[in-house]
Amino acid sequence: MTDDRLPNNQLKQLISRLSDNYDLTGEDIADVLWLALKQRQFLVKEEERHPSSKTDINQLNQEKPNNIPKNKNPNHISPPELSPAPPKEEPSVNIHPTKAIDEDKTASSLSEKTLPLRHPDPPSLPKQLEFAKAFRPLMRKVDSGRRIQLDELETVKRTAEEGIFIPILKSEPEPWLDLALVIDENSSMVIWRNTIQELKQLFEHYGIFREVRIWGLTKDEQGKIQIRAKIGRQERFKNPQELIDPTHRRLILIVSDCVAQIWFDGTILSTLQGWTKHQPMAIIQLLPDWMWLRTGLRIGASVELVNFIPGVANRNLRIHELLLWKDIDLEQGTKIPVFTLNPEIASLWSGFVAGIRDKVMPGFVLPSDSEFTPPPQSLQTQVSQLNPEQRVDRFRKISSPLGRKLAGLLMAAPVITLPVVRLIQKTLLPESLPVHVAEVFLGGLLKPLTEITADVNADGVLFDVMQDEIRTIFLEDAPYRDSQSIFEILSDYIEKNIGKSLKECVALLKETSTGEDGQQENLEKAYARISLKILKQFGGSYAEFAEKLETSAPVKEPISPTSEDDYPQLEELTFELATISIEPEIKTSTDIELEPFEFEVALIEINQSAQISTDSPLEMVNEEILTKTGKHLNDAEQLVLQGTLANQTYEQIAASADYSVPDLKNVGIKLWKVLSEVFGEKVTKRNLQSVLGQWAASRHLTIHRHRQQGQCFIEDLGNAVQLEMVAIPEGSFLMGSPEDELERSSSESPQHTVTISPFYMGKYPVTQAQWQAVAALPQVNRELKRDPSYFKGANRPVENVSWYDAVEFCLRLSQHTGKSYRLSSEAEWEYACRAGTTTPFHFGETMTSELANYNAEYTYGAGVKGRSRGKTTEVGSFGVANAFGLYDMHGNVWEWCLDDWHDNYEGAPKDGSAWFENDNDNLSQKQGRAVLRGGSWPDVPNFCRSAFRYYYGSWAGRDHILYNIGFRVVCAFGRILQ
Repeated sequence: MTDDRLPNNQLKQLISRLSDNYDLTGEDIADVLWLALKQRQFLVKEEERHPSSKTDINQLNQEKPNNIPKNKNPNHISPPELSPAPPKEEPSVNIHPTKAIDEDKTASSLSEKTLPLRHPDPPSLPKQLEFAKAFRPLMRKVDSGRRIQLDELETVKRTAEEGIFIPILKSEPEPWLDLALVIDENSSMVIWRNTIQELKQLFEHYGIFREVRIWGLTKDEQGKIQIRAKIGRQERFKNPQELIDPTHRRLILIVSDCVAQIWFDGTILSTLQGWTKHQPMAIIQLLPDWMWLRTGLRIGASVELVNFIPGVANRNLRIHELLLWKDIDLEQGTKIPVFTLNPEIASLWSGFVAGIRDKVMPGFVLPSDSEFTPPPQSLQTQVSQLNPEQRVDRFRKISSPLGRKLAGLLMAAPVITLPVVRLIQKTLLPESLPVHVAEVFLGGLLKPLTEITADVNADGVLFDVMQDEIRTIFLEDAPYRDSQSIFEILSDYIEKNIGKSLKECVALLKETSTGEDGQQENLEKAYARISLKILKQFGGSYAEFAEKLETSAPVKEPISPTSEDDYPQLEELTFELATISIEPEIKTSTDIELEPFEFEVALIEINQSAQISTDSPLEMVNEEILTKTGKHLNDAEQLVLQGTLANQTYEQIAASADYSVPDLKNVGIKLWKVLSEVFGEKVTKRNLQSVLGQWAASRHLTIHRHRQQGQCFIEDLGNAVQLEMVAIPEGSFLMGSPEDELERSSSESPQHTVTISPFYMGKYPVTQAQWQAVAALPQVNRELKRDPSYFKGANRPVENVSWYDAVEFCLRLSQHTGKSYRLSSEAEWEYACRAGTTTPFHFGETMTSELANYNAEYTYGAGVKGRSRGKTTEVGSFGVANAFGLYDMHGNVWEWCLDDWHDNYEGAPKDGSAWFENDNDNLSQKQGRAVLRGGSWPDVPNFCRSAFRYYYGSWAGRDHILYNIGFRVVCAFGRILQ
């Protein structure tokens, strides 16, 4: 008996060719293989019957008649060889940007022009077994309705009971859902090719779905969304509606980073809307959740979704909570769950699709095609207009520390390809992840030197910087030894695999590529050109060597490797460094590792023409509840609400309707809870009219919210207490208020331009937990009370602290961390509060109690009365920051500044420094009044303006304490004021 089994690699090649060249399902391919095996068995039996005609099958496979021309059709399918499988070789990846190599070519067929990197390529999708387990909720079986099989248990049971053998048949079960895996074919997806391939294999090999079909998502020449059956193949386009399954048993998964233009300009919206009307759909977002709002998903509202019905179409999903407001119709919009390639999140999503009630999924509600208005200018267009310094600055602001580190390392690489990136990650930055690669490649720094198409070999794409100055900036800022090590390691490797020295490659720069080796020469020229730039940056003997290579004559014939004298050897540079230090030792800005963070910014728009109708408050409330919760008031709830507005008791309401008093009270309890969530404050039967009156008045204010990103570093104070310090960029601004600003005072004049150096400021006022952690540190000048605050709470701001207490806090913190902490100057505080705005508040022309803690019984400008809380609130509890990422700059507690009080700005410094009398900046000797900024919880909104300056009466100095005075800290670099 012969062994008909094919080696695994050959079987995979055959399946790949069948699926790539023919529109076959998994069942079709199985039938083809079955038929091929049957034919082979028939041939073997025929040979056994006729030994004289017996021919070695392997020999037949190897022999090729000379009169048959070689088939040059790339779609031709060759039968797999039945010879033993070649021995396994060490996994390798390819640095050289050659054309994609067919999988059925063995390593021996590769030309020496390729650069096989003998380096294990780690899986792009780790924890595959955990991923397979995560999809268990989807691995249910249903009756096929087409095939039958013997029900063995029922047959045995009936035979035993009745004594008659009658086979009992049942419908053969099959997997519940089909999967349409739709891959975004945008050029940015080239960095995810390995991940997508492994994801595809996972879905195909674990039997999760009845059938897995792969589709490419692209657009035609007219800009219309199309799909095609094979990714990257020149298949004919098909209408996206072909993915709609009338039996509702198909699941659509879009794999994308959502950065293609079709996501930003709304081109894809109608396609998504069509898919979600009929079946479940989700997006596998390849970027982490903190980057989602930098993608095309930002055109929608961020929500949490719930589902109670297995396999329900997306249009029937329910909104559990609105996380990021957008001015779109949430019910008519397109609801889409979004998840990342994380086993825990994947498990959550699969349970969500299966209808498990406690599964709450993050997602977005995208606007319908009819209500979406494309933005006037895309993000890509804005980025393309940046100069090199702006590009680098933008990248550093929006990327993580590891992303910035990886970018700096790549700039010292003679060539940049994905295998080079993976090599650098493994050898020099093993803690980095695929997302950090995405940050670099999507950060506006790099461009491909060859066109990226859907079928291009991703590992063969060569990249370069957008502008030469970008590489220069990174190399100047990078540690010299890191850059030197990367350049030498990769140069040595590339030269060995190319077979040419750097000198020979430089000679090619003066020649024109011709013939079949043009692609090889392109690589060599790119290697030479970039290497020369890097060597010049290193300076010294390296720069001299680069100049020598550039001026040398072209090399026409292959030459032997250059001598050691031609290439400068590594030398240790010894030099003397003089450092002036001031105790305590202070760290510099370069010692700080910044981390990105996202925050929400709120801007208030005043709708002057809005008409407030109080004729039907019931309808207004019903509309607001529908907007916030997606549900209407039922009859009983409307009855209780209407009766309460008419000042009726439950007994009076029950007398006019067919409800009992206990029933109405139960309805009321639930109704007040819903209304409390909708209006953001506690609602009862007694205060309903007051709450609704304030809410109705506030409807002429529209709050626009959007997400932004900033950078910060985190100071660990011990016992899980952290201090977050936000990076404030340098800049200039007009300090003070204009003469036409409402309710301004003369102390805010004259307006003058101040230039501010970069610094770091506390994201929040100092909290009581932070105060207690620092108060426990060794004393510097004075004792500190451990718990001075009147309103208790670990996350409430500390209050009842004097200016001297705040200074002592900063000194202890500086001594503990080695960084220079202090109070802000008055100019720094106003610059940080405004965050680029020129309006009275960073919110705009007015403020509202929805966004800040102040005495909302009073109004400012076109503002309205709101809720006065009568005490401090936890820092950041309103969920909105200014454009720098600072919270609670208006209200909550007053904040001490360093400066002495001056009645106006005549003679004020213009460099942002603290303004002291007689240039005396010795803080321990300070007397008199200090400046307070920001307003507080009992103060009127006028006191909370960005420009407002304050001090308590002449009787109150720096030792004054009160339950509405706190502070926040600044970290700057220089000497410590003591």
